[in-house]
Amino acid sequence: MATVDTSKRPIGQILLDGGFIESRDLELALEVQKHSNELLGQVLVNMGVLDKDDLEAALSIQVHLSTIDDAVSSAAGIRKMLGALLLMTGKVSSAQLDFALEEQKVTGEKLGNILVKMGLLTENQINSVLRFQQNQESVDAPATPLRLGEILISTGYITRKQLADALEKQQISKKKLGEVLVEEGYAHLHQINRGINLQRKLLRAVLVTVISLSALSMEGCGGGGSEPQVATPTYTATVTPSSSTYQNVSNLIRTNYLQISESDYHFSVTPNFYYSTDNQSFWSIQANVAASLTDINSRNVIRIDIPKTGSQLPLLNKPFSIEAGGQFEKFPGTFNVLDGQQSSAKKVEKGTIIFAPDSVMAENVSGSYDVTLTDYDSLTVPAPKYILKGVFSFRMGGYGSAT
Repeated sequence: MATVDTSKRPIGQILLDGGFIESRDLELALEVQKHSNELLGQVLVNMGVLDKDDLEAALSIQVHLSTIDDAVSSAAGIRKMLGALLLMTGKVSSAQLDFALEEQKVTGEKLGNILVKMGLLTENQINSVLRFQQNQESVDAPATPLRLGEILISTGYITRKQLADALEKQQISKKKLGEVLVEEGYAHLHQINRGINLQRKLLRAVLVTVISLSALSMEGCGGGGSEPQVATPTYTATVTPSSSTYQNVSNLIRTNYLQISESDYHFSVTPNFYYSTDNQSFWSIQANVAASLTDINSRNVIRIDIPKTGSQLPLLNKPFSIEAGGQFEKFPGTFNVLDGQQSSAKKVEKGTIIFAPDSVMAENVSGSYDVTLTDYDSLTVPAPKYILKGVFSFRMGGYGSAT
């Protein structure tokens, strides 16, 4: 009976992290594998949910994903900004990143520092991704399986000799490797494009591994290897500003807005007025559509309510999951979307809402949301679901034009 190398990251996890397959495909393949003598990758290929070339490419990076150092050292491809790399990991949503970037403009803090304070990542995870970023496009880096040429070899599109020749010609012409390979007749354009797409997926799989192993090493569960003897960027968390400092800065520069940064719900209206309240029984923020402050036809677009227990609010300066059993603690309130209609509330049932660590519920509150709503009013079966993302910042107990 063959032994399993437990130091390797499971190929199924790599394929899932890279977006090669869906979780339901992996679950089915694992069930099939129980009753066959085939390797998991071959089962997925036989099922028709994975191309053999994709499997070969994923297998080529598996040996590089045993430790953080190996994963970080495998970095290749065009150097990306920290935010773009973090988006690829799935640990940070576009709405959360937008909110963090807005905070960065106000406070001048490092992006990583803000994301740590939001509870999305640890210092160790930020440091590891920064090390990965530094290794991208490194002149002295060895030929890692994430490099386009190595991917094209692993998929059988070109030979090692053709790659060596193309790299020589690239040094003279300064053109992109893909252009040289096509000009020399070593590869077709569609193969280059496929290789670039594969590179993106493999990059995502490696980054997810870096994040995962960094979290494990924080718990003393491994990560392995010694630190490379090179100068690496170091991220250090700064002291969190006091609540009053945060409030003063936010109030002076950017408050009283609730933005919808991304939505496939097709809003027919955009909120232009806000209202926020903090009374004995509940706390609420909402965005309305109105012609003026006294508009009797004012219609609510988004409303977030949180009930109090004995006039006390729960602690709301951290991330929450809307649904029970989510990634974070369950949100103790309700998130309703009305689309400007007075009797068409769509209750959000899934997603995250994040309150900035320095939010003071009775004074100023900021955060972001990335949620899914279900339109039960629709005649379509099953009821359609829509993604809604955005950011908010309110000075409590006020109302006025959204700015």
